[in-house]
Amino acid sequence: MLYMAKVFDDKSRRKYGLVSNYIYNMKAAKEWDGKLFWGEIFLVFPTVAASLLGTWLPSRLVADLSGGMGIPGLVLEIALIAAVMWICNAAANVMTEYCEAEGNFINTYYAQKYAEKIMDVDYDFLEDEEYQKIYGNAWRVARFGQGVAGAVQVFSGFLSCSVGVVLYGILLGKKSILLLLVIVASLSVSLRLLSFVRKKHGEYYERLQLSARKEGYITAQATDSAAGKDIRIYHLTDWFLEKYDAALAEMGRIYGVIHDWYLSRNVSHAFLQFLMDGAAFGLLVYMLAQGEITASEFVFYIGLASGFSTYFEGALRQVMLFSNSSASISYMREFLETEDGWNRGEGVGEETMERLQKGAVKLELRNVSFTYPGSKEPTLKNINMSVKAGEKVALIGLNGAGKTTLVKLVCGFYHPTEGEILLNGIPAQEFNREEWYSLMSVLFQDSTLPALTLDENLTGQEPGEIDRERLGKALDLSGFREVYERLPKKGKTLLVREINEDSTDFSGGERQKMLFARTLYLDTPLVILDEPTAALDPIAENELYLNYGKAMENKTGIYISHRLSSTRFCDRILLLEHGEIVEEGTHESLLAGNTRYAELFEIQSKYYRDEDERKRKSKLMGDVYQTKTGEERGVFDE
Repeated sequence: MLYMAKVFDDKSRRKYGLVSNYIYNMKAAKEWDGKLFWGEIFLVFPTVAASLLGTWLPSRLVADLSGGMGIPGLVLEIALIAAVMWICNAAANVMTEYCEAEGNFINTYYAQKYAEKIMDVDYDFLEDEEYQKIYGNAWRVARFGQGVAGAVQVFSGFLSCSVGVVLYGILLGKKSILLLLVIVASLSVSLRLLSFVRKKHGEYYERLQLSARKEGYITAQATDSAAGKDIRIYHLTDWFLEKYDAALAEMGRIYGVIHDWYLSRNVSHAFLQFLMDGAAFGLLVYMLAQGEITASEFVFYIGLASGFSTYFEGALRQVMLFSNSSASISYMREFLETEDGWNRGEGVGEETMERLQKGAVKLELRNVSFTYPGSKEPTLKNINMSVKAGEKVALIGLNGAGKTTLVKLVCGFYHPTEGEILLNGIPAQEFNREEWYSLMSVLFQDSTLPALTLDENLTGQEPGEIDRERLGKALDLSGFREVYERLPKKGKTLLVREINEDSTDFSGGERQKMLFARTLYLDTPLVILDEPTAALDPIAENELYLNYGKAMENKTGIYISHRLSSTRFCDRILLLEHGEIVEEGTHESLLAGNTRYAELFEIQSKYYRDEDERKRKSKLMGDVYQTKTGEERGVFDE
């Protein structure tokens, strides 16, 4: 419902024309199934041939009877023509059945293309609001197949009708241009009425949107467990049902109006058809009376007039039917044809990549600024930052300082609004995207675990491709070895319970260690850890600090955190505030002066000292303690 409303609503925004989408969709059909493509093309010939033979047969019989042909000859001729018609119809039916069956799965082709594109498109598109609308429309096309499933058949129907119009029009026009013009004029008026009614249909579909949203909202609330509690406790059932009935009633009323418009058009069409048939029949009777045509020709042209009318109206109907399919194809094309910002062609080359991957790299940000699309203020302003090869740098700042945005810039998920990013002096734009990604591994705050085995999650490789020595080193340095070894199936353990019933869940700290191991397995020259200790207890956190130094041998490390005390083991600390680097130095040097870092460190230290004191007193009293966020915690809840 909402999908169809959107199709009507967005017609004026279509970027591609009908002809262009016809061609695009047929190319898709050819790529999906070559037999489907050629079947749709060649289906035209037996379809039109059978129709023309059916039109010619009565005329031929009248001519034979007028010429005195005997019964045996008539029977033989009818049998031969009928046999040819049967062959044509049988071929057309077989081809139609195949094309309909395969054409209904053309949305599978688009679903595959959608999946390939959405998982490969440059990351910044995924967060862009305008692009979200584009891939949202494409997702509906891929998910529901609305409009595209029958697009191939519509093309075949249009092609058959077009060939019929040309062929029948030539045969009619050769005898009487006036007869042809009468038929065309009548059909044009009728189809103009149809176009007007469809326009009204679109207008009323717009009005359906509000009622459809109300109906969809109430349906969703009825099946939502959280809403279900309020509905029952606060006696909202009658209210919801009243609103639901009102929405359905309004939808029914609008559908009734749409039906009335189509009924009016059908009555008008029937009247015009009556006038056209009468005019055509009268003209042919006049020509017969004047001796301009024979009786057999009279029968033949009556059939041609009827066939031309059917084909002419059919061709324009197919165009109108394809207009909805065209909207769906336009949505998908706009999505699939989005141009990436990253270089996808030649990069710096294998030789340079091999040299970069052998050891630590130098990372530089020169005058880098970044403003999110639609934002007036920059999130990062004139960042100048240099991380030496092999250096471990901590990037700290309060929430909203711009740390995550800076990480995404370094990763290549965003492109700087101003300035440039370099690795070993080579600007990022000289790398292709895959080269750039292969030089870094990142432990993000919000990471995804595919529904695969543990080993596949840790390595991103098939079991036979895994470097076991490298995996063992990653398990040791991350502190995940103990968890890994106690699992009965070890690396063959399945993850994600929603998909795999026989799966294992990890605690927050165990999961964080596993993600750290995954980061280390990539063995890249640049490693970025974004809040890696958020879910770790103090012992595990200290263990990570100790292992971090070993893991970063011959690597460049960037450690992101808002906890100042967790960064003292790094070589250098950069403090980010309001999108700018305001201070840098070692932990000791920054604490020694009258610095913003020292001020923040004291505030955080006092917070954690107070928290520890509350825990100590609660433990003595066997009570709960109140955190500064207002949460009540039991002594042993941690």
